[in-house]
Amino acid sequence: MFPKISVIIPVYNVENYLHRCVDSILNQTFQDFEIILVNDGSKDNSGQICDEYAQKDKRIKVIHKKNARVSAARNDGIKMAKGKYVSFIDSDDWIDSEMYQGMINKAEELELDFIMCDYKKRYLDYEEKRTQPIRPGYYSKEDIKNELFHCLIMFEQIEFPPTISNWVCLLNLKFLRKNNLYYDEDIHYCEDSILGSKIIYHSTSFYYLKDHYYYNYFYNPASTTNTYNENKWNAYLKINERLKIYFGKNIEYDFKRQIKINMLYFTLNTLGQLKYSGSNGKERLNRIQEIMFHPKVTEIFEDFKLPNVSWKMKVTILLIKFKLVRWYRLFVLNKRRLGTLHFTDEVLNKQQ
Repeated sequence: MFPKISVIIPVYNVENYLHRCVDSILNQTFQDFEIILVNDGSKDNSGQICDEYAQKDKRIKVIHKKNARVSAARNDGIKMAKGKYVSFIDSDDWIDSEMYQGMINKAEELELDFIMCDYKKRYLDYEEKRTQPIRPGYYSKEDIKNELFHCLIMFEQIEFPPTISNWVCLLNLKFLRKNNLYYDEDIHYCEDSILGSKIIYHSTSFYYLKDHYYYNYFYNPASTTNTYNENKWNAYLKINERLKIYFGKNIEYDFKRQIKINMLYFTLNTLGQLKYSGSNGKERLNRIQEIMFHPKVTEIFEDFKLPNVSWKMKVTILLIKFKLVRWYRLFVLNKRRLGTLHFTDEVLNKQQ
């Protein structure tokens, strides 16, 4: 007998959080699952903790491998999975006890390709509930085209699509394999965004459990998600090029504007986080110039109408469009006159 759900957890140096994560799955009201712990070359005691869990519960499987980052770890889990559905959980997060019962009931009742819930963003001393600006309930293929294709890659307000956090989704494994939906293993930042867009595109049935905050996302300010990293920019460029290849020539829907807004998001994000790069003023100025004058940034503004955002954000975008490097550093990074304009990516999935 195969389990209903395969829970895939990439594990890397999380000995302080792993028990909380795994225990939250073992304490589910729904118990027909397997847990696949992918120890991605941890240097602390995480691998040993994984093995201890496997010895205690036959539903827990462990893969030990050299570090290849989260995308490869999740793909390893997908290939090993035996369940009808798969779920991804980050190893420093945890889930509420009724999550899988609530999601599997709808998934089975409606024979869904995937189902999505909401999440709580957990800080050390408080939490924020996060939901998506789409309606709750069932979506047919026609509904998905009419209501979700407009935000499949990026909302007009420069916000990520509903599926940006793959860990709030329960996905039909046959659906993933049929459509060859796997993570791009050479992308180590924002890898959820590409797969999430493909999931929406190929789905024929989807259900949104709005206001069901089952998932607990632990906010770590030291995460690479929330700090400047020079490698991010190269990853962002690669992501946008692959989106162009996959969606840019689509004949049933024009995704070109969303791809441009996605590139604009990446540009804003990278420039905004330069404040935290630790570089000196001259190096920062050179980096701003390098980004603003990049050909892919210039392409954004070819026949491009400004998105529906605040006036402060529009000013920031115009500074980029007209490559006003010094003005950007003065008024945006230094927060003068225009107020706080730096752009963060807190909704990006956490990376190793």
